[in-house]
Amino acid sequence: MAVAFMDLARLHKPLEEELSEAMRRCIEKSDFILGASVQSFEANFARQLGANHAVGVASGTDALLLTLQAIGIGPGDEVICPAYGFVATAEVVLRLGAGVVFVDITPQYTIDPEMVKLAITERTKAILAVHLYGLTCDMQSLAQIATDYGIYLIEDVAQAAGARWGDRSLGAIGIAGCFSFYPTKNLGGMGDGGMVTTESDELADRLRVLRNHGRQDRDVHTAIGYNSRLDSIQAAMLDVKLTTLAEDNADRVANAEYYDANSSKDYFELPPLRTDGSHVYNLYTIRCPQRDHLKSFLMERQIETRVYYPTPIHLQPAFEILGYQAGHFPQSELAAQQVLSLPVYPGLTRQELEEVTHTLDLYVKTHPLQIASS
Repeated sequence: MAVAFMDLARLHKPLEEELSEAMRRCIEKSDFILGASVQSFEANFARQLGANHAVGVASGTDALLLTLQAIGIGPGDEVICPAYGFVATAEVVLRLGAGVVFVDITPQYTIDPEMVKLAITERTKAILAVHLYGLTCDMQSLAQIATDYGIYLIEDVAQAAGARWGDRSLGAIGIAGCFSFYPTKNLGGMGDGGMVTTESDELADRLRVLRNHGRQDRDVHTAIGYNSRLDSIQAAMLDVKLTTLAEDNADRVANAEYYDANSSKDYFELPPLRTDGSHVYNLYTIRCPQRDHLKSFLMERQIETRVYYPTPIHLQPAFEILGYQAGHFPQSELAAQQVLSLPVYPGLTRQELEEVTHTLDLYVKTHPLQIASS
């Protein structure tokens, strides 16, 4: 049987009535920009995360960009970023004229705190901690480093909405948490959208000014800002979907548990399994030395997979100006060669999960593992 990598229609079908009603209310009010539904969603999102403020913006990338500008990042400053992940994390730093300092990841795909410590200089102003694939960074170590060196810790929670570290929600640990509501995220909209959460009244005020053309009042602009406003229709849709986020994440964790229990750990390297809410599996990413062949094998049998991300950020052409070369970040480069993400979205049936693991098992039985010699 065919197994889709993602089926958004399946996710939205149970909420069709509520989503339609939310849309109808927006149209009826004609309150489309920073309206009542945005304020409602911001309040509900902040409450669910246990944050003082949630500020809606146009995208997850803008959430990062506006946060960095709001804390004063600019020319002469350095921001430490993981070398592996999506380019948005690093491109926003360069857009502000600051310097990107890449560091390697751990084998579990998140920024390595030991490498962070080695990269800190007198110009370091912030650490961007990316909870990649819905796997939580070592926030205890990173928070301690930020405190010891007097630098900002910013969380990129684009792939981990609803996850926790101990008794605290991700996005409520650093100075700010930056969220994306791209449709495939754990909390996904019907288009682009983003959010910044923070405990700081001052930072929240700056973000609200920056997202709306630097506007303090209707006709008073106190900063050079952006047009980065979360629209009311997206907010209304997201407010509905927020009510099922915990259930959806629990479904992702259950799917990860199934894969963990029914996939060969001798043949594949599986992601760490945590059922305490600290990992929410936006992507369930395995490793295989013969990744490309495995991907083709699965596709031939109608099992859709994806590779996130086949090229580390430091080796992307847009970042050549920084002077990094192959070999600088071995964990990031190895991950790029080996990772493959399996379907894990909420709503997958047991039959579909069985089809995926059965096909993986067939591959194991018919293709001896080949590891290139060093």
